[in-house]
This record gives sequence, structure tokens and C-alpha cells, in this order.
Amino acid sequence: MLELLAEGASARVIARKLGYSEGTTRVYLHNLYKQIGVRNKTEAVIWYLNRSRAQEQRPAQALPPSPSPQAPSTPAQATLSLGDMALAEDLYTALGVMGSFLGPYGHVWEAGMRLKGESLDEKLVARRAQSRLLWRALLKGDYGYGKLLHDEGLAERMLQESPSDAVLLACLLQLGGYSSASEKVVAGLGGKRKGTGNLTARETSLLRALGSALEHDDGALATLHDIATENGRSPVVKQVAMAALFQVYRGRKDVERARSTATALWAEAESARQQLEAMGVRPLAREHALPRPTRAGAKEAGARERATVTR
Repeated sequence: MLELLAEGASARVIARKLGYSEGTTRVYLHNLYKQIGVRNKTEAVIWYLNRSRAQEQRPAQALPPSPSPQAPSTPAQATLSLGDMALAEDLYTALGVMGSFLGPYGHVWEAGMRLKGESLDEKLVARRAQSRLLWRALLKGDYGYGKLLHDEGLAERMLQESPSDAVLLACLLQLGGYSSASEKVVAGLGGKRKGTGNLTARETSLLRALGSALEHDDGALATLHDIATENGRSPVVKQVAMAALFQVYRGRKDVERARSTATALWAEAESARQQLEAMGVRPLAREHALPRPTRAGAKEAGARERATVTR
């Protein structure tokens, strides 16, 4: 919502983009202003821009050093690859629109819902928006977002309503080094009773392996790699493991493995895109023709051109 506000979107536009009613959106905006301690839209935009600027200045986003700086540069090496961009910027930037095919509630899930004729109620739309924001934070390496949610008490709600989101939150906290907060979330996930949305075995293994891999346990890193390459029933867990693995390699300054992991994640996104096409959905149109303006638009353009010539 803050991102859309910063782009100049009105409450009506935000409602349309996020799938809420306009009245609900105004309530959410009012609650948002209270949470970040501002009084109106203008102050919220200023708050958001200041926070974004501070994040861009973090030194942790620097490109890790090359493993062989003495090697002569060749034309192939000079070409910027997807992995290079992911290291220089982040996975979210490098993947671009392809990132929307990955993670929880991605385009494949949306297409499946439509094919089954199931509608998205307001609660499900809100849960999807929350999951996508967590996924985006993981791709960006914005671990502070996870800490912000934890400090605002949202972890408890996720544990009750959406354990899979709590897994993503725990990953962010682990990667960010927020040990105490991550331990609380992991303990909460482990203590859930049967019938309340228990974790899968793969999700449990993912959290354990990630926590140990961050302590430089190579055996745990191998386990995380196995989860990231396993073709199981839940591709989302695999994709979360791949994104987490990239962040671990990046943190270790293991440039080559980080590059390869980013490329593998792109291939996963391409596979999802092909799956969508097999379902009859074409998410990325291949037509390149520039659309012609409407007749009214052409008249207005002609009038502007004549006015310019007259002046």
C-alpha cells in the first residue's frame, strides 16, 4: 500500500489493484497510518521514501568480490548475467516479472483457482497479499521487514492463521540474524497442535537446515540444497529453499554458487510460465505491435500539434 501511495495512487486505485473494496481499503489505510505513526497520506509517503532511502544506503548490498580477480577479462565475462545482477542488486530486481510465477499464491495458483471456478474472497486476497510481501522481502533480502512484522505482533496471527507465512517470516528472521525472534517463531510452529495447520516435513527440514547452514554447518547446507532440488508436491517449499540458498551463498561471498542458484531460480520461473501456457494462460504476450491510438486520441494529438505550430 505504501508503495502504491508513493506512486500517487488513490484509495480507489489501491482497492482495484489489491482486490479490496474501497471502504475496506480506507480502513486499512487508516490502520496503516496509526501503525507507522503518521496522520495522513502525505506523511505516510514521506515516511516510506525515507525508509526506502535508508535501506538503499545499507553497505550489505555490495557485490561480493570475484573469486579470481587476476583472470583476464573476456567478452563472455564482460556480459552481465542474471546471477551478476542478482548479486549487484537483488533477486527481486534480477527476476523482474518472472518472480511473480514463483513463491506462494503465484500466477499458477491464481490460474488454478480460475480454472476450478473458485472465487477469491476478501480474506483470501488479504492473505495472498501478505504472503506475496513476505516472498518479495525474501527475494530482496529485506530481513528488516520480517523483524518489523515480528515486533508489531503479527507473528502470532500468522502462527494461527497461516503457518506457511510464519515459515517465510522465520526464514527472514534467521537470515537477518534476529536469533531470539526467529527462535520464538520456530518454537511456535513446532508447538502447534494437530488439526491447526501443521508444518509439512519439508518445511520443518527447511527451517532446521537454514538455521544450521547460517552457522556454517556444511551438512545442513547440503540438506538445504537437497530441498531446493527436490521435485516434491509443493513447489513453493522448493522455491523458498532456492531463494534462501542464494542468500546464504551471497552472505558467504560464494559468488559462483550464488550466480548458479539465481539462474536455477529463473529456470524454475520459466518452467512455471510454461505450465501456465499448458493451462491455456499466456502471462507474457508475445505481440510486439505498438497499439494505435483511438480516434479521439488522434484528434487530440493533432490539435496539440497544430497549437504548437501556431505558437
